[in-house]
Amino acid sequence: MAYSREVIGVVLGGGRGTNMEPLTPYLEKPLIMVLGKPLIYYPVRNLAWLGLRNIYIISRNPLRISNELGHYFDKVSLESIGQRGDDINSALKMVNEITSKGTTIISFGDVVLPQEAYELALNSHVNSGKPVTVLMTPLSDLQGYFEVQINDDVLINKVSEHRAGYAWTGVLIAEKEFLTLLSEFNGDINETLKRFKGNVNTALWSGWFVDVSYPWDLLSTIRYLVSDLRETRISKDADVSPRAIIEGPVIIDEGARIDHGAIIRGPVYIGRNAYIGNNSIIRNNTSLEGEAVIGADAEITESLIGYRATVGRGSFIGSSVIGDESTVEPGVVTLNVLPSGIEVSHLSPVIVKGKQLAKLGAIVGPKARIGANTVIYPGTIIEHSKYIQPLSILK
Repeated sequence: MAYSREVIGVVLGGGRGTNMEPLTPYLEKPLIMVLGKPLIYYPVRNLAWLGLRNIYIISRNPLRISNELGHYFDKVSLESIGQRGDDINSALKMVNEITSKGTTIISFGDVVLPQEAYELALNSHVNSGKPVTVLMTPLSDLQGYFEVQINDDVLINKVSEHRAGYAWTGVLIAEKEFLTLLSEFNGDINETLKRFKGNVNTALWSGWFVDVSYPWDLLSTIRYLVSDLRETRISKDADVSPRAIIEGPVIIDEGARIDHGAIIRGPVYIGRNAYIGNNSIIRNNTSLEGEAVIGADAEITESLIGYRATVGRGSFIGSSVIGDESTVEPGVVTLNVLPSGIEVSHLSPVIVKGKQLAKLGAIVGPKARIGANTVIYPGTIIEHSKYIQPLSILK
């Protein structure tokens, strides 16, 4: 899609991700890998797909971000800039320094949306003729999200209670006059919105949306991203046994090896140089990142297995996140159905045989080691570099 007006993109990727612990002691949230790419890749991709040729990324680690993303977008001018200050206001204040005239699309680096949402927001903005557009989406539970409040003013506030409403998607489209005032108000978006009273456009997106604030949001991200897969793609450099079974849409990246008797039931992503052992089962909505190893007879479902993580023989991993370079020894079992009445922010129930169930297995930090035949109860969080003795029961 091409627009006659000048449009640039700014992705805010400087959040500390404190709610993402224990996954972020060594790696910033925007660089967590999902389906073989860093999380921040997805909002940048959507801006590039809109036809934008100048995209700026504000983050705490501009060199690393630039190195990770540069080779994906060879037709886009990507500039990575170090963030000054710790909060979102600091980042928003910087946007005015980056942009010149024209329209700017601001997107959070930890929010994942389909491209259609960006198209809807930009079309709505252009047609409205207003200096700013807020893209929002209806949610049945706003706890932990930014709510878009629409009364006499349009305001954006964090919500700490359970109630329905409209959540901000992290996408804001603004003209220079709005960004100039936003800078003068030190990035205070509500003070700026108040000054444009009656002149703020809101666009409503009713499709999927993931605000990655907690580790389990990564599981929702995988589920939605792989839902777009329509066919199986197997790299010519992958080694798939003729006695393996591949069902449904599956991506198998270069160098991956699928051994005899393994069953892959998509939608699933198998990363570069990953290994799937004999007779193991990889079920739907799973992402195995690069060089992950799954031992023989293991079963993985609806989970993220991190870079160079290992899951031992005969283990069951469900609805879990296994951090980079962690080791799950043989025979480990994760239980993944939370008892009724337990509420977890951002965790939506799933329907299983007509019943609503809240499913969450283990969240394991990077470089942890879980001893053989350990049983992990639902929702258990294991810190990075932690060693768990064999035969443990973790509640």
